[in-house]
Amino acid sequence: MIRTYRETDLEEMVRIWYDASIIAHPFVPASFWALHKSEMKEKYLPLAENYVFEQEGKVAGFISLVGERVCALFVAPEAQGRGIGKILLEHAKTQKGRLSLKVYRDNKKATRFYERSGLKAVGEEVDEHTGCLQVLMEWE
Repeated sequence: MIRTYRETDLEEMVRIWYDASIIAHPFVPASFWALHKSEMKEKYLPLAENYVFEQEGKVAGFISLVGERVCALFVAPEAQGRGIGKILLEHAKTQKGRLSLKVYRDNKKATRFYERSGLKAVGEEVDEHTGCLQVLMEWE
């Protein structure tokens, strides 16, 4: 089930973001993600439009949007491979009509996922926080 997030979901959303980030981004030191946990909980997530995928009463994944931009799409590692990311992305498409996002180029699994979901690469830039190359993607 997809629903709008509640403040009580924040702790679990940060856990999912952190655990999935470490797995998906081995090219970024784990300490980077650890340093940003409180910012995610107190600043970034509360300012975004968030939808969670709830399964058996537990948050299994979430998508965060600012306007038409996907700022975060994360699925708990233990729930990956079940189509949750696709369901969340499709929900965002129906809500917004068009989407854009940035994904680390070295995160091949996510890049392929977005391509299969109909997003197209439209450029690249260096992420100022990590120094890693990001692919800019759009869906219309």
